[in-house]
Amino acid sequence: MLARLEQIAGLVLIATALADVFLNVLYARAGFSIYSRPLAHGVRGLFVLGGRGLGGRARARAMSFCGPAIVVALLFGWVAALVVGSALIIHPALGVSVVADGAGAGTDFITALNVAGGTISSVGPAPYAPVTPAFKAMFLFDSFLGITVMTLAITYLMQLYAALQARDELALKVELMSRQTGDGARLVAGLGPEGRFDIGYALIAEMAGELSRVKEAHHLYPVLFYFRFPQPYYELSRFTLVLLDAVALIRAGLEDREVGWLKRSAGLEHLERGGLVLIDTLHRVYLRAEGAGPEMPSPEAAKAWRARFIRGMAVMRAAGQPVRRDVARCAERYIQLRNRWSEPLLRLSGDIGHAPRDLDPALYEPDPPLRGPSARPASDEVLH
Repeated sequence: MLARLEQIAGLVLIATALADVFLNVLYARAGFSIYSRPLAHGVRGLFVLGGRGLGGRARARAMSFCGPAIVVALLFGWVAALVVGSALIIHPALGVSVVADGAGAGTDFITALNVAGGTISSVGPAPYAPVTPAFKAMFLFDSFLGITVMTLAITYLMQLYAALQARDELALKVELMSRQTGDGARLVAGLGPEGRFDIGYALIAEMAGELSRVKEAHHLYPVLFYFRFPQPYYELSRFTLVLLDAVALIRAGLEDREVGWLKRSAGLEHLERGGLVLIDTLHRVYLRAEGAGPEMPSPEAAKAWRARFIRGMAVMRAAGQPVRRDVARCAERYIQLRNRWSEPLLRLSGDIGHAPRDLDPALYEPDPPLRGPSARPASDEVLH
């Protein structure tokens, strides 16, 4: 009876592992998994807990290993579940349906693990061989299972890192286009110098398309969210905030007579809604137990956003763009737009260990006014 229960437990463990592999690699939609998502959250929690006692630079460096560690944990979890599940099936049959070719072989569970691991890895089941049709079929199935899962894992890794590269390219593009400041106002100033957004519109449409690809990449490979680098400008929440901040500054601060066409354009709508959909997807998957944020910002937040809007308008005006003069009413419109995404982005960034100042430096460090469209970048530091 106990032997039968052990084998049933092995079948359940194998089925669970295969279901998790199917949902992560083949079905590939965020929010659907058996145990990989709790495992990823657990590893991330360990990194966040361990990094609390470290300094800023050391903590950022330590957290950069979180994503690769989660991938290793997932691969190990899948293979370990298959090996342990097969060992639970083989263990009661050692010496009966699965016999040794020579003397001295044991019948303990460690031996069953050795046999199962050899079968799944296709290097051979140690000195043991099945003698009944059922276990011959089972050993053949294990070999096929091992080859299939390893092939899927390799394919998954290749696609995961291709998606990571695409995300990093967009992050670097946004950082460079904002003059290495992480400031949406400088991005807008560069997109339409002297108010000429006809050329910059192509860049807006291009970034909107890349943002949509980033969103789908996180839907296909949820573990991608946990990949972060010591440099904050690679952070998903940061470049999403810069893009959405740029959209809010355009909608709230520019004159309708000159650039009303831009506010009504499909490219700007695509960029804004793409960012909001990305936030909603990540929020439901990674912050599913929390609310979406307050309906109205706190007085402190509203004051900081209003000051940030005024500084942004100064940057855009210095670039020769047609900014509106009713600053007070425009600032309230900016606050309404920003309240849609600021709080979720802050929580998403904090979930993997980034500080609010890293996410939105323009909110904490006032921008010096530009002297004209040919002003030098705010930072001459070489990016790595």
